[in-house]
Amino acid sequence: MKLKKLISIEKKADEVWVVSPDLHYDTENDTFKNIVKHNLHRNTKYRYIVPATRSVLKHITKYQKDLTIPKDLSEEMFLILPESEFNPFLNELAIYNPNSDKPIACLSVWKNCDENDELISFDDDIVAGFIKNFKSVWKKYKRKNP
Repeated sequence: MKLKKLISIEKKADEVWVVSPDLHYDTENDTFKNIVKHNLHRNTKYRYIVPATRSVLKHITKYQKDLTIPKDLSEEMFLILPESEFNPFLNELAIYNPNSDKPIACLSVWKNCDENDELISFDDDIVAGFIKNFKSVWKKYKRKNP
């Protein structure tokens, strides 16, 4: 899938789940930062699973400030897990409309994409597995559904 298509999907999403090693796209990429800001104002539900790195904690503060997110909503949106030695090897995974009939999941493999760059997208069985795993981790730590 091309980044251009993903941008269109995110603009229309009602719910977005993200597993990110650094929150780069939502805090450093102007295109996605603007989409997230617009989506939050139209009540799109965002959920993030991120590691407790110094960089991520700094980006969460930036996210709260730039997107005018109150602290209590931010606590609801973010699941911050202990830092892992695997963090440097992880890429960002986004799941769009996970509770719909046709959820979509994409993996970004580089930070400076342009609209014509290809992203990795997954078939329905793999997307279903990602959704199941995201829910499982979220429920384990937050004790409720995402």
